[in-house]
Amino acid sequence: MPVLLRYCLLSLVPPFILSTGIWLALLNLLYFTNVLIEYLILYHTGIWNCLQFFIFYQPSLLVLAIPISFLTALLIVYGRLSADKEFLALQASGFSAGSLLWPLAGISVVLSLFMVVFMDIVLPWGNTSFIKLDYQIKIKHTSIVVKERTFIKDFQGYILYVDQKEEGTNQLKKVTVLLLDEKGTPYRVVYANEGSLQQDSKYHIILRLEKGVMQQLGTKIDPGYSNLLELKFSQCDLDLSSNSQPFGSLDENSSRNMKIRELAKKIADEKTKKIDSRYDEVEFNKKFSLPFSSLAFVFIGIPLGLITRGGSFVGPILAVVLVALYDGFLMLGDNGGFLGRFSPFLSMWVPNYFLVMVGILLIVWIDHRLEITFFIRGWFKKHPDITGELP
Repeated sequence: MPVLLRYCLLSLVPPFILSTGIWLALLNLLYFTNVLIEYLILYHTGIWNCLQFFIFYQPSLLVLAIPISFLTALLIVYGRLSADKEFLALQASGFSAGSLLWPLAGISVVLSLFMVVFMDIVLPWGNTSFIKLDYQIKIKHTSIVVKERTFIKDFQGYILYVDQKEEGTNQLKKVTVLLLDEKGTPYRVVYANEGSLQQDSKYHIILRLEKGVMQQLGTKIDPGYSNLLELKFSQCDLDLSSNSQPFGSLDENSSRNMKIRELAKKIADEKTKKIDSRYDEVEFNKKFSLPFSSLAFVFIGIPLGLITRGGSFVGPILAVVLVALYDGFLMLGDNGGFLGRFSPFLSMWVPNYFLVMVGILLIVWIDHRLEITFFIRGWFKKHPDITGELP
């Protein structure tokens, strides 16, 4: 390995590791803290279960933290090279910025492939493990909180009232359920002679009601008092987990929690049956576009680092701005792809293309306007005996 490339790689490792730790801590504060407080206070999970939740939560955050940290490290290292005049010395020795750009682009491809494998194996494991532990805790907590002749408000969107409960089982007698709208106002009431708490294949908590009646005035969106809807049923299932999803999709078999091969097969089956597969196609492309954001960050991170010359101070700030811009495009593409306004492929890959194109434009501008050469043209200028003096 050339000395210069080895020097840059060794310079990248410390800020990359440090940035990964810092970004991971910030993401945990933003996303995991609320989940931790909920389980500690509401469900009384204990330290061991909270530690397991923490471990299962990390893969979903590492998918975000690693590309961001790679970008931060690039901005810091190349900003320092420019600020300390080291790159100026490299140019004087006949090296161009391109001699560092392309090897790092190759390294970013290796990192991106690693992230694809990570999202295919580790991320689904973390998500499904979190879901299973979440169900075990919530079903145990539900059995405890469901008490006789007490209004139970532990389930978002529902208020439960149970007249009788058989000790040691989940069998309930004379159950009343109020369904709430977004403002917390009851818009539907369900009465049942019998009920039981169960689990479905998606690890949701299901309240199964039998021999009852449902009554509703108006609709959830437009509650009027002129129309009364009454429906008798022999069996009715209410998903008590439907309004509480702190960890993304609570479905173990959702597209987000499936492996790449399984998701590809699901999309092929949907197309064969002519079923709308846009959501699954968006998630499939995301499993590749998000890891390969590291490659896009190389093309824009290196020229930006050389321009700013701010070293360790400006790098993280620029990283936040670029990541916010990237996430904005990603959210727009996520929604647009699902709604059919963009193709699922373009909706997930446009953010990467945008950063690469902006990076290439910066490289061309720097190469022509500043005393920084990205292409081999700068080396030929120092050897007119080989090619002749360029104008």
